[in-house]
Amino acid sequence: MSLGVPVLVCLDLQMEFVAEGRPWTDPQGQRIAQVSASILSEARAANWSIVHVQLHPGGPIMADNGLHQPAPGCEPRPGEILLRRAGVSAYAHPDLSGILEGAMGAPAYLMGFSAPTSLTATLYDAEERMHPLNLIEEAVGSAEVGEWSADHARALCMDTAGKLNRLVSRSALFGEKSQYALGRINMLTQPRLS
Repeated sequence: MSLGVPVLVCLDLQMEFVAEGRPWTDPQGQRIAQVSASILSEARAANWSIVHVQLHPGGPIMADNGLHQPAPGCEPRPGEILLRRAGVSAYAHPDLSGILEGAMGAPAYLMGFSAPTSLTATLYDAEERMHPLNLIEEAVGSAEVGEWSADHARALCMDTAGKLNRLVSRSALFGEKSQYALGRINMLTQPRLS
């Protein structure tokens, strides 16, 4: 970790939430994993600090036969931090708090799966600790929760992040120039203001 460098927290970017037919799969899981992999690639190119927080086999949601492997393109690399937790929030791993405090107030961003539970719980924990952790709206995965569809659960998580003033768009992370260079937005459209 480098002091003052932005931090990207990758939460539950695991196959349990992406693979078809699994109980916690997001119907848009493949797309969200691809967007997350792309954001992760941009963060690596910008030399951000990367923290992967994953559920371990046997932990909540992830039964012994859960697919705990990282989603394609989201695998931790040497030098990146990997925290395996047993609780719902990313802060269930005691080292996350110290890592974000060690960033010395640098911006921190959150993306991943398990909305509205794990992502939302993590945002509330960041709020309580006064950590500058913001949710990336294009990289929020969910699943059906009771009678709520995955889209409804995702919207609930993003609405909560917005009310906490902790929701950012992808274009705010790396700037408009990066988005144009990668061909992800049309040169004729105006950038979205958040």
